[in-house]
Amino acid sequence: MSYIKEIINNPKLKNFFIEKRYNPGDIIFNEGDTSNSLYLIEKGDVLIEKATNREKTEFKDLAIISDYNILGEISLFENTPRTARAKALTQVIAKEITKEKFFEIMKNEPEISFNFFSFIIKTLSERILHTSKELTLLYDISKNLSIDYIEEKDFISSLTDEISLYFDNWEIEGYIYNIFNEEFEKIKEIDSKLNVDLKINQYTEALWIDNRTYIMPIKVKEKVTAVILFISKSTLSKNEINDFTTIFNTIYFIASVGVEKIYRNKDEYYYNRLKTRKRGI
Repeated sequence: MSYIKEIINNPKLKNFFIEKRYNPGDIIFNEGDTSNSLYLIEKGDVLIEKATNREKTEFKDLAIISDYNILGEISLFENTPRTARAKALTQVIAKEITKEKFFEIMKNEPEISFNFFSFIIKTLSERILHTSKELTLLYDISKNLSIDYIEEKDFISSLTDEISLYFDNWEIEGYIYNIFNEEFEKIKEIDSKLNVDLKINQYTEALWIDNRTYIMPIKVKEKVTAVILFISKSTLSKNEINDFTTIFNTIYFIASVGVEKIYRNKDEYYYNRLKTRKRGI
């Protein structure tokens, strides 16, 4: 049982919290809002996202926070505006506690506050580690975009190799759509001992098939041309699935940009060859 569940259900702390309820799509707080409180998520999923343009109309998913976890913990340490936006993905029940109330708990309930504070520090450390891993992965796999691949299979194969360095406990497979037989052909696999019986062509959107398997169809002009399949060697918890989801979103972006670039390179390559032939060179 999560320590946050104990905190929420502790009768000594009942008056320190304000219960908040949110519907799907509700904004819990916006990037730039005054930061003065911590949220304990009792139930539901919250998306943390960062604006990627000045108008704040486009966002990058950073994390998904679910049952019995914390949100907005930086407000306890810094008097700075919120660094990201928090949006309810589902029905959310949260307990809000202000910085003043939190330090009142620390003053009056030292044993509880020590455990509470330790949980916050541990959560911060885990989130920093997750962010560092994602940034390093992004840097490494994005280098593939600087290479002028002509064939999708070469790009997907190289990308799969790079990704596998960060997924020790996973089987990763790469597929390419063959226009001649209208089937997806496996062109790369990291661990041939771990396979799933899956009809790849049935999936057109990235999603979790179960708590071990994530499929990532990659489209060009709304047509799936490649697929990367991730199979965990162990069953994942909801928090682990949330963490991997944001990493997969990053991989999907790089893979999509790479495949689209290959299609442009391929068109240019064959166009130049045709021009050369017409000139008789």
